[in-house]
Amino acid sequence: MLRAVLMLTLCGAVYGQAPCTPTVTGRLETIHFESKVFHNSRTAWVWLPPGFDTAKRYPVLYVLDGASAFDACIAFHHEELRADETLTELIGAGKIPALIAVGVDNGSDVLRNPDDGGARAREFLPSYDPTFPASRDPLGAAYPEFLEKDVMPAVAAKYPVAAGSGNTTLWGASYGAVAAVNILVRRPEMFGRMILESPEVKVGNGQMLRDTMNLVMTPTRIAVGIGTKEFLPVGLVKQLADNLKGTTSRPQVQLNITEGGTHDTKTFGTRLVAALEFVYGTMKP
Repeated sequence: MLRAVLMLTLCGAVYGQAPCTPTVTGRLETIHFESKVFHNSRTAWVWLPPGFDTAKRYPVLYVLDGASAFDACIAFHHEELRADETLTELIGAGKIPALIAVGVDNGSDVLRNPDDGGARAREFLPSYDPTFPASRDPLGAAYPEFLEKDVMPAVAAKYPVAAGSGNTTLWGASYGAVAAVNILVRRPEMFGRMILESPEVKVGNGQMLRDTMNLVMTPTRIAVGIGTKEFLPVGLVKQLADNLKGTTSRPQVQLNITEGGTHDTKTFGTRLVAALEFVYGTMKP
C-alpha cells in the first residue's frame, strides 16, 4: 500500500502537478505495459476490492481516462471520479458484486501532458470531430484491439479476473464514451455491460446516431448519462438511448439526466452510483 501511495504521489509531480496527499480509498496498484497496437508505453491503475482474495475470480470494470478515476493527485485538474469511494460503498452494502476496477490511461496521459487533448481525441475517436481540429487523423478504429490485445491480457496476467463478456464492463465519458459506443457497434461481444457518460454525439456529424440505428446485438445493460447544462444536445443523447433500446437483442437501457449537470468528471461521478447499481443489477454479490 505504501509503495502505491508513493508512486501516486510521484505521478502527480510527473504530470506537472504539485505533489499532494493521495485520496485513494482501498488498495490501488499500477501496472505498466507496452502497447503493440498504439506502439507506446502504457499505464493502468488497478483498484482491488475489500477482502481481495487471489483464490477468487472477479468481474472487471474498465474505466477510460483512468488517471482521473481514483486519485485527485493525478486526476485531470485534480478532479477525480471517486470510483474507489463509490465502489467501496456499494460493495460493502452488498448492492454490487466485489469487482476489480481498472483505470486505463488515455493518449494525452502517455505524453505526460493531460492538457494536450488532441492526443486523447485521436486515440478515442473513430471519426473526425469537425468542432475540434486537433482530432484529425483519428486512430480510434484500433481502440477495440488495444483493449482486447494490450490492456486485458496485461491485467489478466497479474490479477484473477473472471472470463467472458458477462464479467466485463466498460465505462467511458465524453470522447471516451464515443470509443465505448464504437466498441458497442463493432465488437458488441467484448463487454456485457457499458456506462456511457455524456457521449459526444456530434462527432463525425452525428455518426454515432447513424451507427446505432437497427443494431442486432449490444451489451445486455447500458447506462447513459447527460447533464442539462452541457454543450451537448440532450435530445440527441436521448435519441442515442432510444436507438440502443431498439436493438434486436432488447438490452435494458437506463437514461439518467442530471438537472443542472455539467460536462466534467465531478458530475460524471454523481451518476456513478445509479449507473453501477443498474448495470450490475443482475449479478449477485
